[in-house]
Amino acid sequence: MSLIKILRIRTGLNPIAGPNFFSIISPDNAGSFDLAGIFELVINTLFMEKQKDLSWLEHLQRNSWEPEVIISGISLAFLFIIPSRLFEYSVVLIQDYGLEQIPALLVLTYFSLIVSVFKIFLFSHLFLRFLWAGMLGITYAFPEGVLKEKLFKFSQDIDYPHPQEYLLKLERWCSMAYGFPISLVIPIFSLTVYLIALIAIYLIFQLDFQVVYLIFMVTLIGAFLVTAIMKKSKLKVFLGQSLNGTVGAVYQSHLGKWTVFSFSMLMGIVAIPFIISDLNGFSHFQPISNLDKEHYDWPEQSRYFEEYNTNQQRFPRVWTETNTVSNDHLNLYLAHYERDESDFPKLKELLKGDFDTLKWDKLEKVEDTYRIFLNDTLVENEDWVSVTSGITKQKAFFGRFPISHLDPGVHEIRVEKLVYLSPFFGSGNQPRHRKSWARFVFVKI
Repeated sequence: MSLIKILRIRTGLNPIAGPNFFSIISPDNAGSFDLAGIFELVINTLFMEKQKDLSWLEHLQRNSWEPEVIISGISLAFLFIIPSRLFEYSVVLIQDYGLEQIPALLVLTYFSLIVSVFKIFLFSHLFLRFLWAGMLGITYAFPEGVLKEKLFKFSQDIDYPHPQEYLLKLERWCSMAYGFPISLVIPIFSLTVYLIALIAIYLIFQLDFQVVYLIFMVTLIGAFLVTAIMKKSKLKVFLGQSLNGTVGAVYQSHLGKWTVFSFSMLMGIVAIPFIISDLNGFSHFQPISNLDKEHYDWPEQSRYFEEYNTNQQRFPRVWTETNTVSNDHLNLYLAHYERDESDFPKLKELLKGDFDTLKWDKLEKVEDTYRIFLNDTLVENEDWVSVTSGITKQKAFFGRFPISHLDPGVHEIRVEKLVYLSPFFGSGNQPRHRKSWARFVFVKI
């Protein structure tokens, strides 16, 4: 509140009325108006306004636990949903837009780390608030604390602290736990957004990922060197005065820089199991690689049969409607990957040179990069049809294979694939034959 406004409100006078105002406080009118009284009134008013601001802040701090608990509970509910949605979006980018698996994996891992850190802290915050509520009730019910004379004699020689001490500690820990994720999450989120921007450029201009990755790493290393070497660089000042820099400096200055650093590393380690859980099954959507031995030897039915895909998630490689077949034909779907379309001309060109030892007899269209084996017997299909799956809405190649000659019982479908490895810092730019690309069994009845 300004000085002029205070004088107008408290005295009823108009300070900007010119000479008329100052004539009131002249020596001739000293008996009717006290100049010292005016300034004392102004100082007291300013002090009251300051106390009002402080009391508002203190009231907000005392009652902050209510919105904290509500926000933590609602946020946790959403955080358990977000990873699956991010997984689905990453798969769409890989299959429909030609994003390579490595950049998709990086983005998904960064987001999973962010979500996992929030999960850990919000769950910890709710747990601490649970303890805090218990201690609050104990403090209210037993304001005297421990009555030592009523304890067993062997317990009376212990100096028990008052429950209020633990209540205050828990309040402090709750407040610290609610703000600490900011210093961890914002840098990771900023890097993720930067990487997404580079990936968008990579997809639009059809660049090699090695170029994007090189730009990403060079800028990160450059930013680190600038902030570490140049003491007064604008970048260092900007980062230090940012919300994340300020929060980090507050925690380091009060808790100790090595304590904060060690705790941050510990949070990263604790988040690893959550990240592994969020990424479970993502390797299936890396079409240039074989399945790992466990998934190849023990095929997961929900990834090969529509009847078991109750969540209607996208199929990663090959699938059919059901694992029991009574018809004379087996319907087979091969998942379509946009990257295969752009890599196919490079693959054809390479097989004309030194890589013809792969002995791939026919390579006229993308469907020819697949080999289908029925009980270890290569089966041909000339009539692949491009379709959109009704259950998952994903693009696929559809074909029908005769099975009338098969005896009733268990039979195996195995898929091999010819893939192209993109160049990556001296490696890649080569074709590869993946013999363990996909496998499942079905029952002929």
